[in-house]
Amino acid sequence: MVSNKIYTVPQRGSPIGVSALIVGAGIAGLYAALELWRQGIDVQIIERAPARLTTGFEPTLWLGDGFTIAHQVIRSFRNWPYLAEKNKEIAFHPWVAWFNLKGEQLTEPRSIEDNAASQSQRDDKEGDSSQGLYRHSRPKFHLMLEKQLEETGLKVQYGKRVTRYFDGEPEGNKRPGVELDSGEVSEADLVIAADGIGSHSTKATLGYEARARSTGFAIYRATIPVEFVRSDSELMEKFDLLPNGHGLVQLWFGKTTQATWEANESWTKHVSPQQVIDDTTSKIEGWPDYVNRLISLTPDDRLIDFELVWRDPQPVWTSPSGRIVQIGDAAHTFFPASGNGANQGLEDAISLAKCLRIAGKEHVAEATKVHNKLRFERVSCLQKIGICSQASQYGQEGNKSASSVPKYVRALMASWIWKQDPEAYAAEKYHEALSALRDGVPFRNTNIPESHTYQPWTFEDILNEFKAKGDYELGDDGWWN
Repeated sequence: MVSNKIYTVPQRGSPIGVSALIVGAGIAGLYAALELWRQGIDVQIIERAPARLTTGFEPTLWLGDGFTIAHQVIRSFRNWPYLAEKNKEIAFHPWVAWFNLKGEQLTEPRSIEDNAASQSQRDDKEGDSSQGLYRHSRPKFHLMLEKQLEETGLKVQYGKRVTRYFDGEPEGNKRPGVELDSGEVSEADLVIAADGIGSHSTKATLGYEARARSTGFAIYRATIPVEFVRSDSELMEKFDLLPNGHGLVQLWFGKTTQATWEANESWTKHVSPQQVIDDTTSKIEGWPDYVNRLISLTPDDRLIDFELVWRDPQPVWTSPSGRIVQIGDAAHTFFPASGNGANQGLEDAISLAKCLRIAGKEHVAEATKVHNKLRFERVSCLQKIGICSQASQYGQEGNKSASSVPKYVRALMASWIWKQDPEAYAAEKYHEALSALRDGVPFRNTNIPESHTYQPWTFEDILNEFKAKGDYELGDDGWWN
C-alpha cells in the first residue's frame, strides 16, 4: 500500500554561509547531510557506489544485515516527522536467547527493551525514556534517510570515488577538498569524511594512511527473505516467531573455529554456502544439520565473508586546519557486537552539525576540533565495551548464570549511553571545550560513565587481559553497568 501522506521538513536554520562536502552516503553521511542542512549549512554529498543500492522499501541488493538504533538517536527524529514515523514503521523488535553450538537453547527469550526499561525505572526520574530500541534492516533504514534527504532538495552524487584528500587553511583562505579517480577536484569550506574504515582521509588527519589490521575475528553475514525457507518445515519450526508474535534472535556461542584471512573488512567479499560448510561448520562438533540446510538455501550473492578489522582509538579526527573531519567508521571502528556502530555515526552527525551552527562561518576550524573533543572519549568507551562483548562471545563465555544478562550486554544498556542528547550536549559544552582547546583550562566530559577518567588503551591490551584472566574489568571508577 502506497501512502500519500505529506510530511513537512524541519524549519531550516538561517544559512550561515558555510559549504560542506560529505564523502560517503552511508548512514552517518546521509544523516550528517540532513542535520547540516537543518542547521543552515550548504551540503553536497558524493558516494563511490555507481548507483543507489535500493529501490523502494524492498531492497534489490541485500548488502549488510541489521543494526539497532537507540534512544539517544531516536530523540533527534523529533526534528524530522517523516523519520519519526517511518522509523517505527520499518523497525522490528526481536527478543533474544542464547544457544550452544549444538543448537540447544540455554536461556529463556527476553526482550532487550525490557532490560533497558528496568534500567530507566531505576535511574530516569523523568519517566520511561528507553522506549527507543529499534532493530533495523540496513537497506531499509538507508533508503529512509535518502528519501528524507530528497525532500530537502538534496541528492547523492553517485559514481564519485575519492582517491585523495587535501587540506585547507584554518582561516579558509585555501579550501580543503578531494580528488576523484577521474581527476576531478571538488572543494568546500569543510570536507566531511564519512567513507568508512578504508577512508583515505587518515592521510589528512594523521599524516599517514592508517590501514585497518586483522583482529583474528570474522563472521559470515547474510539477509534472506523468509520465503527462501518456507518449503523446509523443520527450519520454519526452528526459526518460528515466539508465541507473543516477536521474532527471536538466536545467539549461538562456543569454542571458536580458526582459519586465516587477508585483512579486508568489505561488503563485497562473497562466499558460497558450500565453502562456509566445508571450511567452518563441518569442523564444529555437534553442529546441527538443519543449520547447514539454512546456509545452503542462501544465494551466493547474499552471503558475505566479513572479517573484523580494527584501528585502535584514534584521538584525532580532524586535519591540522580543522577543515577536514572524519565521522562514523572513518573516525572510529566498531565491532557488530558493540551494538553501537550506527548509533555513534549518527551521534557524530548531530554533534558536528550543532557545533558548526554555534561556531558560524568564521570559526569552522574550531567547531570540528570542539566536536572531536566532545566525542572521542565517549566513542572510545563504547569501542571498549564492544571488544569485550566480542572477545567473551557477547559476555556468555564464563557467565555463571545462563539466565542472567551478561555484564557486557548490561554495559551496552547503561543509562549514560541512551540518556545522552548529542545536540544538547554540544550546545551545553561547546564554549567550555573551546576554552580547554584554546587556553588549556581543565575540561571533563560528562557523556561517559560517571567519574570515569579516560586512559588510552589498545585492542591488544584488552585481549591480553582476557587471555590472562578470562575477563576484563571495565573499571569501578564509573558506573558502566
